[in-house]
Amino acid sequence: MPTSADPGRPASTGWWKCRALGPDGRPTWLAHVGTDRHSDDVYIELPEVEATSLVGDDAVCVARYETGIVGRLDVTPRGAPKAPPLWFVEVEQPHPTHPAVMLVAFTGHGVEPGRLVDGEGFDASTATSDDQLGALRWYRESGEVDQVYVSPDWRRRSIGSALVVAGGTLAVARGWARLWGDGQRTALGDRWRGTSDWAHRTAPLSHLSPPMTPFDRR
Repeated sequence: MPTSADPGRPASTGWWKCRALGPDGRPTWLAHVGTDRHSDDVYIELPEVEATSLVGDDAVCVARYETGIVGRLDVTPRGAPKAPPLWFVEVEQPHPTHPAVMLVAFTGHGVEPGRLVDGEGFDASTATSDDQLGALRWYRESGEVDQVYVSPDWRRRSIGSALVVAGGTLAVARGWARLWGDGQRTALGDRWRGTSDWAHRTAPLSHLSPPMTPFDRR
């Protein structure tokens, strides 16, 4: 299965990754960077001081390890310039052949920005599912993005971009396949693709899907 569905379309910038290693050789953080300093999909691993110097202020999202596990996904203003401080809920969706992951974005509700929580962490917050700003769903083994949804009240606030950079960074930090998209999407999703720096990792429109927005909120 391809990992870049539209290889003929050049990247507008390089999307490379840098993992920082602590004195004991264990990873401390991984940054997804969007500059032309390195070509698309280059992976670099360096001691933390050198990694910090290389990445500078160019990261779009940083996954931070806590006791060997990704505990934070810090999306930067470079990655989502209009988004509020976000935190994320990770929802595993088991399947015998196609396990999926859903990343849901929230803001506020007493949760530290950048925090990545599971179902129990979400239940401990004051947020409800109605408070979600948006969600990204993809297949873990192939990296194919299945759904991107942003609440109507939060559109044009970089939420979709934040979810893509956060999900893409999490996938790399976990050693999963990188994210990509096929040619099936909604009209709104195709308009978003037209302005996204990630468009080269998606196929041209092949099938128009029905809107994901509830009918009474279109």
